[in-house]
Amino acid sequence: MVPVSADTGAVTITYRGAGGYYVGDSVAFDGKNTLGNTTMIRITGPGLPAEGVPPYDLTGTPGTGTAVTVDDTHSWSFYWDMSRVVGVDHIYTSKYTFTAYDADHPNITTSIDITLKKPEFYVSMTPNPATPDDYVMLTGYNEKGADNLEINVLDSQGNKVDTYFASTYAGGGFNFGFHVDMPPGQYTVTIGSPSMTRSITQTLTVTAARANTTVSGPGSEIPVTNSTVTNTTTPVGVTPAATPSSPAGSLVVSSKPVGASVYLDSVLVGTTPLTLNTVSPGAHTVEIRSPGYLPCSIGITVSEGKATEISPEMVKSPSSIPLSPFAAVFGCIIGALCLVAVRSHRK
Repeated sequence: MVPVSADTGAVTITYRGAGGYYVGDSVAFDGKNTLGNTTMIRITGPGLPAEGVPPYDLTGTPGTGTAVTVDDTHSWSFYWDMSRVVGVDHIYTSKYTFTAYDADHPNITTSIDITLKKPEFYVSMTPNPATPDDYVMLTGYNEKGADNLEINVLDSQGNKVDTYFASTYAGGGFNFGFHVDMPPGQYTVTIGSPSMTRSITQTLTVTAARANTTVSGPGSEIPVTNSTVTNTTTPVGVTPAATPSSPAGSLVVSSKPVGASVYLDSVLVGTTPLTLNTVSPGAHTVEIRSPGYLPCSIGITVSEGKATEISPEMVKSPSSIPLSPFAAVFGCIIGALCLVAVRSHRK
C-alpha cells in the first residue's frame, strides 16, 4: 500500500494480483480511507486524459472519478470488470495509473500502476446490462488468420437463442451489433470461429425496459444516447411506400461521429443522421462507414409500421491512432538495430 498522510488521516490503495492484466480481465482494488466516507477512483494513461476519468467510463468528464463507499473500519474495495467498461477501445498495451482520493479532500491523492495488455483476440460488449430493443455492440480484434466470427447467444439453460456471423476488417478489427429481442434474464455470448484456437465468452444481462434516462453501471451512471434525426430521405432501391395490406417500417440511424455513410443491404442510402421511411419488414444488414474509423455492421429486423433506431459509437481504426511515446521509442530502437545488422552483413 502507498499511504498519503494528512493531519486528519490518510488514503491508501492496492490491487490483488501480479499487476499485469489483459484487457477484458477483472481487477480488484482496495485500501483504507481515514479522511472521510467516500473514496474516489480515477484512471489515466496512454489514450486517456491526463486529469483521469472514471474507470467504468473512459469517455467521461476529465478529472472525475468513480465513488466508492468507505465502511466502518475505514476500508473500501473496488472491482473493475473491464468487459463492462465504456470506451475500453481507448486502452492500449501500456502502464496505467489508478488514483484514489477522498471526495472531500481531492488534493490528497495516492496512486498505483498496473500494466494492461491487449490480447491477440479480445472483445468488448456494450451496453451491458441491455434492455429489449437495444442494439448490443461487439467491438474488438480478431485472432490472426481468422477472417470470420461466429457469435452465439445462449440462454441460462444453454439453449441457443441466436447465431450471427461477422467479418473481420483489414487490420483484424471487428465491430458488429445485434438486436436484443430476448426476454429479461442472463445470457451467454460466445465469440469465435472454427479456425481459431480459442473463443471468448461473456455474460449479457437483459433487464426490463428503462424507466429513466440513465443506465446504472458499477459505481457510475452512463447517459443513454437519444438520437436527433435531421435528414429524412427515401433513397432509390429502398422498398416503395407501404400499402395497407403490407405496411413498411422505418429506420432511424445516427452515429458518433455524424456524417458517416450508411449502407442498407450493401446499397448506399445516405449519411447520418438519417431516417428511411419505407423499409421492407424483415431482416436487413446496416453498415456504417466513416474515414478513420472501423466499419460498423449491424443486423436489424424491421417490423411492420414500426421504427427501428440504431445509434452506434464508431471505433477509431488502429492506423489512425498515434503511437504512444513508448511504442515510438521502441520502434526507433528496433529500426536502429536492423540497420546495424544490415551494415554488418554487408561488411
